[in-house]
Amino acid sequence: MDTKRGTNKKKRPLTGSAQRFRHIFEHSPAMVYLSDTAGFILDMNEAGVTMLGYGAPEEVLGLEAAHHLYADPDDRLRFLETIEQTGSVQDFETRFRRRDGTILDVRITATTRRNRKGRVEGYEGFVLDVTDRKRAEQALQDSEEKYRTVVENSLSAIFIHQQGVFRFVNNRFAEMLGYDSTKEVIGRHFWEFVHPDDRPLVKERGLNREKSQVFPLQYTLRAIKKDGSTIWVDLRATHAAYLGQSAVVGNCIDITQSKASEEEIHHLSRRLIEVSEEEKKGLAADLHDEFGQALTSLHFDLEALQSSISDGLTEQKQRCSGLLQRVEMLADTVRKTTSYLRPDLLDHLGLVPTLEWFIHEFNVRWPDIRLEFQALGLKKRLNQQIEIVLYRIFQECLTNISKHAKATQVEIMLTYSHPRVIFTIRDNGVGYEISPHPSSPVGPTRGIGLLSMRERVASCGGTIDIASIPGKGTTIRAGIPVL
Repeated sequence: MDTKRGTNKKKRPLTGSAQRFRHIFEHSPAMVYLSDTAGFILDMNEAGVTMLGYGAPEEVLGLEAAHHLYADPDDRLRFLETIEQTGSVQDFETRFRRRDGTILDVRITATTRRNRKGRVEGYEGFVLDVTDRKRAEQALQDSEEKYRTVVENSLSAIFIHQQGVFRFVNNRFAEMLGYDSTKEVIGRHFWEFVHPDDRPLVKERGLNREKSQVFPLQYTLRAIKKDGSTIWVDLRATHAAYLGQSAVVGNCIDITQSKASEEEIHHLSRRLIEVSEEEKKGLAADLHDEFGQALTSLHFDLEALQSSISDGLTEQKQRCSGLLQRVEMLADTVRKTTSYLRPDLLDHLGLVPTLEWFIHEFNVRWPDIRLEFQALGLKKRLNQQIEIVLYRIFQECLTNISKHAKATQVEIMLTYSHPRVIFTIRDNGVGYEISPHPSSPVGPTRGIGLLSMRERVASCGGTIDIASIPGKGTTIRAGIPVL
């Protein structure tokens, strides 16, 4: 903005449209900023000042973004390269440094700011704090053009509804839902655009939020486009006052593609697990058939050879005895390996006998760890997929306990309570610190195993909960629906 030219202009009263833009600036949960082409901050709203940990806008004005805002100054160069090529950036991910030195993960959406001659004289946009998904209000700006630029060119769909009726939506909102004009949306109830399965919950939250703040502030839902197709959106909304009355201000983005990508990843993970199980089953069968038969034949041949040696050849008989013992040890190793890959008991007798067999083998190898096992309500066999999933979880848990937990006691319970089968394993070991991200528990050796367990349980439509306290042990509980 040309500040000298701006100070000579008489301020015009804000029109109704400007009031809408001003209102959105005041309540939209994002940092709003202006900078010149060199990266010096010219203006910033109160939400941004608060996000960065400063006390007043004057403390931020004049700071150079690359060295005072960006945790990595090279990110500023990447930002400039992108915006100079395309004129805008969407969801540019970087990290900001607050005044106290703490780091924020943020996403920037910005556009170039041009003068009347079309020359770029700076950048303006908004920044979302995605570290804890908290929302902040956008501060008042000093011109209708600035509000219109940010709101109407926003890459997020922005809306205001009052008494359940949309009072304002930006162009991006209409485009996202496949409408040609915002006029086709304004004046209609917001729940008309929500999928029937999600409509009751979204309607209740939206109407209650008009009266007061309702949590959660952010959640996902399915929206209906003009052509009747369905998309997934990530919604963020907050209670606010609009033109003197209670309202809801929010924004949303289309996450249909990311949802589809997540589903594809889950599908591939489940398929990988299935292929792995088939390979283990095939390898176990090959080891049992090929090596087992060869070792059995070798054992018979050695016995025959030993019998054919005269009693006077004591040394030769002892050598044969030693070879027989080695063959027997090798056969036992093959048997244990095939059982680890895919125990025959699991296919022929079912899950409970297999778990009891595994516990017996575990006790032989780890006599200092006491295992207590109970199976309740399992009057008939589960389907094969569920049995395999529960066996692999059981196997992974005991492997982790023997390697890392330093436990002396483990309690295992398998319970069928319609319509779910519940597997619980609890140890009194050293435990570990749980990460805020469920799939990333702290500990260099645990991540892959626990991730595999989650994927296996998810493949059967179940859930798994992991609780651990350093020094207090770990509890893992999996619940799988039995159809």
